[in-house]
Amino acid sequence: MKKIGIFTVCVLSITILNAQNLREASMLRKFNLKSIESVIDERGRKVDKETKALRMNQNEYFESDETEASEITLSYLQAKQDVYGLSSNLNDIKVAKIQKSPSGEYVYCQQYLNDIPVYATNFIVYVNKEGIVKYTLNEFRNIDKYGNIGSKSSITNNDALKIAHKYLDIEDVNGEPKTELVYFESMDEGLELAWKIDLRAWRIFVSAETGRIIHAGDARVPATGSGKVFIPNPLVSANVPYGGNYVHNYGATNPYLDAELKTVPLNDLTVENSVYKLKGPYCVIEDVKLFGYNIPESSTGNFYYTRDQDEFKSVMCYYHVDSSARRILELGYWDSGLNSLRVDPQGEYADRNAYYRDTYNYLSFGFETYDYVDAAEDADVIWHEYGHAIQWNLGSANAENYENYIQMRAVLEGSADYWSTSYKRPLYPNNWAARTLWFCMDDYTPRRTDLNWIFPQDFFPTTPCHHIEQPCGHCAGQIWSSALMKIWGDLGRDITDQLFLEAHLIWGQSPAMWSAADAFMRADFHLYDGIHLCQIYDSFQKHGLIDPSQIVKTTNFTNETVPFKKLVFSCSDLNVQGVTVTSYYATLTLNAVGDINVQNVTVTNNATLILKAAGNIDIQDMDVINNSKLILDAAGEVNIIRNFEVELGSELDIR
Repeated sequence: MKKIGIFTVCVLSITILNAQNLREASMLRKFNLKSIESVIDERGRKVDKETKALRMNQNEYFESDETEASEITLSYLQAKQDVYGLSSNLNDIKVAKIQKSPSGEYVYCQQYLNDIPVYATNFIVYVNKEGIVKYTLNEFRNIDKYGNIGSKSSITNNDALKIAHKYLDIEDVNGEPKTELVYFESMDEGLELAWKIDLRAWRIFVSAETGRIIHAGDARVPATGSGKVFIPNPLVSANVPYGGNYVHNYGATNPYLDAELKTVPLNDLTVENSVYKLKGPYCVIEDVKLFGYNIPESSTGNFYYTRDQDEFKSVMCYYHVDSSARRILELGYWDSGLNSLRVDPQGEYADRNAYYRDTYNYLSFGFETYDYVDAAEDADVIWHEYGHAIQWNLGSANAENYENYIQMRAVLEGSADYWSTSYKRPLYPNNWAARTLWFCMDDYTPRRTDLNWIFPQDFFPTTPCHHIEQPCGHCAGQIWSSALMKIWGDLGRDITDQLFLEAHLIWGQSPAMWSAADAFMRADFHLYDGIHLCQIYDSFQKHGLIDPSQIVKTTNFTNETVPFKKLVFSCSDLNVQGVTVTSYYATLTLNAVGDINVQNVTVTNNATLILKAAGNIDIQDMDVINNSKLILDAAGEVNIIRNFEVELGSELDIR
């Protein structure tokens, strides 16, 4: 059976319109869209704050008889309607878009009421290559609490359009405006029937009952500008140590530092009244902390500054955050939380640090440290902090499980270090391993991503690290980042980056060192049918990141009882003998680059055994009993030699 991967996606249209001759945008904007609030329940699940309906499930396993992505999704939602708080006949759901990814397809669904779309709603269902639902994200709104909301508009779309014209103080319209009847959940009035109007550079929501302006936002007019930045910093690009002409000198510039500036495109800038602004689909430069510094604008689209000017840090942040976002999209991943990510280049006064502020979803960088390089001058820092934004948006690693807290911090900090280093390594193949050299200057010991440290022996390192607290997640994270960069060296940037992002969707809220490695290996199954397991295993094994109770590399697996999840694989043939897989919680996966030879194996008590071979699968003396399941997946042949029984009530799946 050919395997297919499925992602279902519901999206909203974006209309790009002319923004000239409008009144000052800041006076007209009215933000009134109610947020969808989630909490973590006692079982560690992300659920709705009010209804406790499931908001995210990263550990789903649902099989369907359907073959098409949309049909599998609807079959799943029908079966799980109570869990997600959906209507029994699914009349509140329509499939909006199906987006393919390297590991399958994502199906995006739109929420409906009375056959009218509910604005800003999304339900994502991921189906892997085997047609199995493995992940969901529920961004539907709690509209039942509002009772019966009418579906008949008291105001016509033409009347609503006139109201929008008056609000924007314009008379004629170049181009056809777009209108659509929707339900809009506002912060002040709740669920309202509204006309959505895309007019010039604006999206206006007008109440279909009263005619009031519910919400008004300006749409972006994208244009390409140009700027000068460090890539990633002057020490790496010049291949020199800190010192001589390459010093901070209280923020001053010089010809040597200026020579390391690179001219780069600034993509999809917003143009308002012929003025270019550092606002784009993936990054918005903003004075979040209201320190009052100047955010640069340009009448020409050119943003050319040197490092002694405050505006330089804004250009650095826009270019590198935008580039990081586009890298994720290039690899086939995205999350709406990363749209128009706010970035404050000077948000931490007199603080030699940088942060991803998860509560409000923005990046903030230290400045005015006087004696030290400001954080946003070093792209290693920018890409690292964006790595944390990936963790909180694309993934869900945010629960501070006390037992695994330091391990989780090590995984997350090491992952952010990996993301920045993966960007830098192809640009500077001989000078990539030491991080944030410019930011660290000569008084911090920079973290590295090429160490031979081993977990757990080196988890509390004595080697100096610029974070002095012990235990230190930043320092211990060098184990994880070094292991990933070793894999990067074996598999290349594209494959490793894909596995890295896919692992975020798998590892849940509190990844520890071993469980993160397991998620990374599972990602290879999702994306590449496990063809890179040998290289990945070898790297993780060298760094002590393999849990021997759950992952085994061998050519002979014999005389074992498996009561829990376990992966056994071979980089050649695999011989399996005298093995019992037992209990509802047991899933034994046997994977081989060559053949798998099975003898005297029992699968019982609701257990699952998966055999996946690049060659043949040969079976003799096997029993599958007591409602258990056997999956046989061979690139070659499946040969039943003797004594093979699948008891009534158990399941056999040959792929």
